[in-house]
Amino acid sequence: MATIESLKKQTLDLMHTIQDISAATSVLNWDQETYMPSGASAMRAEQISTLSTLAHQLLTGDKAKSIASDIISHKAETFKDPILRLFVEDHEESVKLPEDLVRRTSKTQSLAQDIWKEARSKSDFSLFAPILSELIELKKEEADCRTYVDSRYDALLNIFEPGITAEQLNPIFDNLRISTKKILDAIEPVKHTVSDAPMMKQYEANKQMEFSKLIAEKMGFNFNNGRLDLTAHPFCTSFTQYDVRLTTRIKENDLASCLYGVIHETGHGLYEQGFSPEYTRTFVANGASIGMHESQSLLWETIITRTEEFWHWALPIMSKIFPEQTIGLTAKDMYHAVNTIQPSLIRVEADEITYNMHIILRFELERDLINGNITVHDIPELWNLKMKEYLGIQTPNDAQGCLQDIHWSFGGFGYFPGYTLGKLYAAMEWKEIQKAIPDIYSQIAHGEFSSILDWLRKNIHAYGRSEKPGEIIKRITGNSLSEAEFVSYAYAKAGSIYGISF
Repeated sequence: MATIESLKKQTLDLMHTIQDISAATSVLNWDQETYMPSGASAMRAEQISTLSTLAHQLLTGDKAKSIASDIISHKAETFKDPILRLFVEDHEESVKLPEDLVRRTSKTQSLAQDIWKEARSKSDFSLFAPILSELIELKKEEADCRTYVDSRYDALLNIFEPGITAEQLNPIFDNLRISTKKILDAIEPVKHTVSDAPMMKQYEANKQMEFSKLIAEKMGFNFNNGRLDLTAHPFCTSFTQYDVRLTTRIKENDLASCLYGVIHETGHGLYEQGFSPEYTRTFVANGASIGMHESQSLLWETIITRTEEFWHWALPIMSKIFPEQTIGLTAKDMYHAVNTIQPSLIRVEADEITYNMHIILRFELERDLINGNITVHDIPELWNLKMKEYLGIQTPNDAQGCLQDIHWSFGGFGYFPGYTLGKLYAAMEWKEIQKAIPDIYSQIAHGEFSSILDWLRKNIHAYGRSEKPGEIIKRITGNSLSEAEFVSYAYAKAGSIYGISF
C-alpha cells in the first residue's frame, strides 16, 4: 500500500494531466466564442469531444480507481487534504457516467452553441429546438446516472450548487417573488422620477472598453495574467489562476451593458486569480459553486459599483473619457441612473431587484423540461406567458425571449439558480465586509478597493473548492443561506432611490 507522501504525488501527477487537458478544452471553448471562424464549428466539436472524453477516461480509468481506493483506505488522514478528498469525490461522480455519454454530450453541446447563435441571430427558436431536444435527452440520461431522491432535476442542480434541491429553492423563490412585487407596487406612482438616461447616450465603443478596463484594473484584476475580449455573450473563463479571460459586448447607446458586464466578469476573474497557489492545476482551483462564484461578481457589479460613493470617484474619470456625455452630471445622477428599477426583457441587463424574476422563470422551465413535465416545443409560449405574468412584459420575438441566453446550448441545466443564490450570498457577505471595514464607503469614494479584495481573498478566494458553499457562508456569517439579507438590502436600496419607505 502506498505511503501518504507517494499517494499525494501519484494523485497530483494524474490530476495535473487531467487539468491540463481540461484547460486545453477551455482554450478551444474560449476561441469558439471569440475568434474562431464560423466554418470551423463541426471540427471544433470533434476536438472538444476528444479532449473531454480523454479527461473522463483518465479520471475513471484503472490508475484513478487504484489511487482513489488507496486514498479511501487512509481516509482518516487523507480526507483532511482537500486535494485528495476532491479527487475521490470527482472520481466517484465521473465513474457514474458512461464514456459514450460523455462523448455524445460534449459533441452535441459544442454543435449546439453555434446553432443557438444562428437561431438567435434569426430570432427563430425552431432552428434551435431539434438540437435542444437532443441535449434535454442527454441531460436526462446523465441525471439518471447520478444520484437524486425525488427530482431528476436535482441531480443536475447539484453539479453547480452542491447540497441544494429544488424543494429548498421553492420557498426562497416564493419570498423573492413577494418582495419583488411589493417593491414594484411601491415605486409605481414615482417610477417616473428616476431615469437611466445618463447611461443611454451615444458612447464610442473603443472608449467604453477603455473605461471598463480601467475600472477592472482598479478593482484589482491582474492583466499580466488575464485579458479582455469581445463576444456575443459575456463570460469569464480561466485555464489556471495565471491565465484568466474576460469577455464583454458593447452597445454604443448603452454604456451599462459593457461597463457592468466587465465589472461582473471581473468579479469572477478576481475569484479565479485568487486561488491559493498550492492548488494550481488541481481540482481545488475552482469556485465552490456557481452561486458562490456569482456572489463574487454580483458583490462588485450590483452592490459596490452601484453606490453613490463609487460614482463620486468614477464620474470624474468617466468625464475625461466622455466629456460631452457627462456635462452637468453628478454622482447622485449616476447613482440613480444605474439603479433604476424597471422590468426588462433581457436578463443580463435587468436591474438587481427584478433580475430574480428572470431566474425564477428559467428555473421553472428547465426543472419541468428535465422532469418531463413539458417539452421543448412548449418553451416559447410558456416563456412569453411567464414574462407577462412575472414582469408585465410582452416578449416581441425569440431573440429577446427564449433564445437570449447561451446556457442551455452548453448543457447548463441547473446553472441558472446559481445567479439568484449568488445575490443572496453577496448580500450576506456585504454585511460582514461592512463590519470588518467600518470606513468602507469612504474607501470606495476614493477609489480604494484593495481592502475589499483582501477580505475576499482571505475569506473566500483562497479556499477554492476546498469547502462547500454552505460551509463557506456559515464560516463567514455564522448563518445558513437565507434570502433575508438580500430582501432587507433590496428594500433599503429601493427606498433610497425612489424616496419611499417599506
